[in-house]
Amino acid sequence: MNRLKEYIRENRKLWEFLDENKDMLVKVAAVAVVIVAAFFVFAPGSDEEEKDRETEATVAAAEPEPAGIFVDIGGEVNNPMVAELKEGSRVEDAIEAAGGLTEEADITEINRAAFVEDGEKIFIPPVITDAEGAAGDPDAAGVSYYSDGRININTADSLELQELDGVGPVIAGKIIDYREENGRFRTIEDIKNVSGIGDKTFEKLKDDIKV
Repeated sequence: MNRLKEYIRENRKLWEFLDENKDMLVKVAAVAVVIVAAFFVFAPGSDEEEKDRETEATVAAAEPEPAGIFVDIGGEVNNPMVAELKEGSRVEDAIEAAGGLTEEADITEINRAAFVEDGEKIFIPPVITDAEGAAGDPDAAGVSYYSDGRININTADSLELQELDGVGPVIAGKIIDYREENGRFRTIEDIKNVSGIGDKTFEKLKDDIKV
C-alpha cells in the first residue's frame, strides 16, 4: 500500500512537471526530429559522394596518360629545341613549344596542320633573297630561294625553273602552262607529264625539285 501511494505521488509530480514545461518539451522534441531527419537525409548522400570520388580516382588511375613524343624543331623559331609534345600533336604545336616563329620565317611550304612523329626533325627555313640575282643575272633580282636548295615546281616562276639542270625558257614555260591547265603537281614524278621532260631529264631534276 505504501508503494502504491508513493508511485501515485511520484507520477503526480511527473505530470505536474510535464504540464508546466510542455512548451519547452515540444521545442526539444522538434529539434530532435530535425536532427534525426538530417542524419537520414545527409548521411547516405555523403557516402554516395565518397563512393563517387573513389570511383573517379579509380577511373583516372586506370586511364593511361597520352604518351609523350620528342621532336627536334629548329630554324626560324625563337627557341630552337628538342620539344616534348603529346602524341597526336601537330607542327603548329611544335612551333608554339619553341616560342613561335621569327620575323624571318618562311612557312610557305610548311604544313602546320601536319601530325608530327616521335624523333622527327622540323626545320623552319628563312626567306633568302639574292639581291644580285641568280648566277649574277640582274634580271633575276628579288627571287626567293628556300634553305633546302630545292625548287618547288608548283610555285616557281620561269626564272627559278631555269635554274634546274636541263630546263630552259621553253621547258619552263611548258611546266607553267601544264600547271595552269591541270593544277598542282601532286608528286615530283608528275613533271614527266610535261611535254619535253622524259625519264632522262627527270633523273637530272629529281634531287633538285619538290612539290
